[in-house]
Amino acid sequence: MAEEKQTNEVKKIVPPVDIYETDNDIILLADMPGVTKENLQVDVNNDELTISGMFLEDEDNNANKLIKEYIYGQYSRIFTLSDVIAQDKISAKLDNGVLTVTLPKQEKVKPKKIEIEAG
Repeated sequence: MAEEKQTNEVKKIVPPVDIYETDNDIILLADMPGVTKENLQVDVNNDELTISGMFLEDEDNNANKLIKEYIYGQYSRIFTLSDVIAQDKISAKLDNGVLTVTLPKQEKVKPKKIEIEAG
């Protein structure tokens, strides 16, 4: 049986993302299982949204591990933002390994219904 080499190299992971649009927002959902709030970062700089997070293997549980299917490593993804997004109002929430980033639209691009007066 071949011996598995142990490396200190951190695996790079591109998290899968779903993007939805509503009248007021663009919603980004990123799957980042195992990442905690403390190991997660969401930044906006120069019209780029960067999400990154680290999922490290629990050293205490290695001794009895028979099968290893979790992917441990550094999650990272970058999105270019258009001027449609109100960058100062972006919010993020992490819930059970799913990061939800809400990108509010600028007021000028939100759909507006024009009232018609009878005359």
